[in-house]
Amino acid sequence: MGKNRPIRVLHVCTIFLTAQTFIAPVLRYLSRHGYEAAVACSQESAADGPVSSGSRDIEGCKVFSVAIPRTIRPFQDLLAIRRLCQVIREFKPDVIHTQTSKAGIVGRLAARLAGVPVIIHTAHAFPFHAYLPWPVQWAYIWIERWVASWTDLLMVDTESVRMDGVRQRIVQDASRIVTVPMGVDLMRFSPSLGGPGTLRDALGLGRQALVVGTVARLVPDKGLECFLRMAAIIRAERADVKFLIVGEGPLRQSLEQMAESIGIGPDVAFAGHRTDIPEMMQAMDLFVLPTRREGFGVVFAEAMAMEKATVGSDIGPIAEVLEDGVTGYLAPADDPKVFAARALELLRDESKRRTFGTAGRCRVERLFSQSRMCESIEGHYRRLLAQKGIVL
Repeated sequence: MGKNRPIRVLHVCTIFLTAQTFIAPVLRYLSRHGYEAAVACSQESAADGPVSSGSRDIEGCKVFSVAIPRTIRPFQDLLAIRRLCQVIREFKPDVIHTQTSKAGIVGRLAARLAGVPVIIHTAHAFPFHAYLPWPVQWAYIWIERWVASWTDLLMVDTESVRMDGVRQRIVQDASRIVTVPMGVDLMRFSPSLGGPGTLRDALGLGRQALVVGTVARLVPDKGLECFLRMAAIIRAERADVKFLIVGEGPLRQSLEQMAESIGIGPDVAFAGHRTDIPEMMQAMDLFVLPTRREGFGVVFAEAMAMEKATVGSDIGPIAEVLEDGVTGYLAPADDPKVFAARALELLRDESKRRTFGTAGRCRVERLFSQSRMCESIEGHYRRLLAQKGIVL
C-alpha cells in the first residue's frame, strides 16, 4: 500500500555521541531524500569524550531522549523499553534501525512489542569474542539468535563480521545478514587541508620532526601499550621522530605514566578528545594503530582519505580496509617489534609513504565513501518496505 506521509525511520543507540558520530550522516541523507528521520538515545556524554558541541540536536532530525544503560541493568532496561514504546507510539516509524549491542536488544524488543513493520540492526561487531569463556560466548550467541529471529535484516560493516554471524547461525537465512561498509566524509577528510605547521607547534611536536600518530579511544582493546613500546623502539633508532595520540579514555593516566617510565615521555603528545580529527591527521606523517579488536576500523579509512600511509593490526576487519603492501602494512597485534619495523621502513622512504597515501585515498573513494554507505542503507530500507507493501 502507498502512504500519504513520508516514510519514517527511527534509529536507536545508547549514547548521543554514537548518533552524532556515526548515525547523523544517514539521518541527514534520509531527510534530504524525503524521509522523516529521528534518533532515540541517551543525552549523556560518553566517558571517553564529549559530543562535539554542547547541543544535543541533529539538523533536520528529531532527537528523543531515552536512557538506555550500556551495561545489564534489568530495571533500567525495562524503563528504556517502556520509554521506547512511548516514542514509537508518538513517532509511528515504519523502520526501526538499532545500533550497538545493548540498544540492539532493547530497541528491537520495543519495536517487536509495538509492531513496527521493519526492524533492522547494525552489528559493528558481535559480542561473542573468542577470548571470552565458552559459557559466556554461548550466552551471547543465544541472545543474538533470539533477537535476530524477529529482525528483518542484520547489517555488518565487514565481511569478516558477516561470516562470524553466519558461522554461529545468528540468522537461519544467510541472505538476512548483509555487509554495508562504514563511510567516510570525503569533503571533510581531504588532503587539501592547509599545512600542519601551526598545529604541530601548538602540540609541541615541532615542524621538522616526523610524526607517527594515532586516533583512538584510550581503552585496552586499542593496543596503545603496544603503540608506546613501538615508539620506544623507533626512538632508539630515530631521534627525529615524535608521536601523537589523539583520544580520551580511562587509560589516559596509565599511558602517560608508561611513556615516562620507558623514557619517551617528552616525545609523546597526548592531545585528548578533539573534534578536528582531519587536521590532527594532517599533522601526521604516518598513521599507526595496533588495535586488538575492531568492528570496521573507520579511523584507518579516514587516515587513508587524508592520503596517509597506515600500519594496522592483521585482524579481519582491518585487513578489509587497509590493503597490505598497497595502502600500508599489516602487522601482528601486540607485536611492537614488527610494528616498529614496518613504521621505520615507511619513515625512511618518503616516496613510498606518498605512494601508499595516494593509493589509500583512491581505495576509500572507491569503496568507503559516505555517499555509497547511505545509498546502500536506503536501498535496503526500500527493499524491505516494499516486501511489507509499503512504498514511498
